[in-house]
Amino acid sequence: MKEQLSEEEIGKLFKFVKSKYVHYIDVQYEIVDHLASAIEEKQEENPSWSFDRALREVYSKFPITGFAHFVAEKQSALSKYWWKRFLSFMLSYMKLPKVTIAGFLVYFFQLILSTGFLISPLQLYYSLVALSFCSVVYRFKYGFEFKKEFREKYLVTGSYLSYYGGVFSFYLYFPLNMTVNTGQEAVLLSPITSWFMATYIAIALLWIHASTFVFPEMLKQELTNKYSHLNLKIA
Repeated sequence: MKEQLSEEEIGKLFKFVKSKYVHYIDVQYEIVDHLASAIEEKQEENPSWSFDRALREVYSKFPITGFAHFVAEKQSALSKYWWKRFLSFMLSYMKLPKVTIAGFLVYFFQLILSTGFLISPLQLYYSLVALSFCSVVYRFKYGFEFKKEFREKYLVTGSYLSYYGGVFSFYLYFPLNMTVNTGQEAVLLSPITSWFMATYIAIALLWIHASTFVFPEMLKQELTNKYSHLNLKIA
């Protein structure tokens, strides 16, 4: 029967992992869990081995870069994870009943862009950028994900912020910025261009809503479900 490590030995593992420049708490727990299991197996195979000898043997199997590859693999896995979660949310607007909301937004903005009614394409674009800025300010002030203790100490939070921020700035606003005729305050767009821009604006608007209210709840759920043992105080 495998003998479990003592609390003191687990504490030594945490200190060891931290000494190898693993600063993310969530990653530390995963590495410690991996090391503890491997050490227990080594000691079961070699009952005379001390904790320190078993740790040296287990760590010798890691590459010269130590745990860096583990952190990189975790980062890659989290990026894929958030991509699937974000994409799944956006695709939900292609199904009933949410598709009616998406369809109405696209039609509404296409009507504005094709007729120049009330607001020009450029003014609409600037309004969207201003709204996104307000969204970021709101989350920065009231959200937990921008707080230092979450942003810098948990890889899951850092990967969340970097991924949604990158998609937010490039995939949505870059095409809009390339399409809008910034040299004119008012311009009527062709039907194809107006439908294209209306679709992008609708997606951007849904993304602003999601990044302000929906995605942070996904992150909170992720932290609560996977890291409940850390006793996180999430506002």
